[in-house]
Amino acid sequence: MDSPAWQPFSVTVSSHDGSTRVALKGELDLAGVDRADEALREAESLGMRLVVLDMAELTFVDSTGLEVILRAARRAQGNGSRLVLARPAPHVRKLLQLTAIDQSLDVVDDVV
Repeated sequence: MDSPAWQPFSVTVSSHDGSTRVALKGELDLAGVDRADEALREAESLGMRLVVLDMAELTFVDSTGLEVILRAARRAQGNGSRLVLARPAPHVRKLLQLTAIDQSLDVVDDVV
């Protein structure tokens, strides 16, 4: 099985149609979690009821990345909004399944 090519971590935040999209690209690991957390908090501060975490271009996620996602989900639940994980690549989806995160969070195949 070929590994996805390495690419630098980046985050973009955009809002439209009543939702905020946070797109992650590259490796979500210790080096990128602060930027991911900051972007998720920025998305939450916009006051939209739906935050879509677009994972289509993530090539790797470690335990620190999973923790950022889970913290964002807890914050969303606490403030009455919803976090949706969108378009994870097969290897990321497998990680979500192995950790049972897909059982507690919505994982969708398309950007909502």
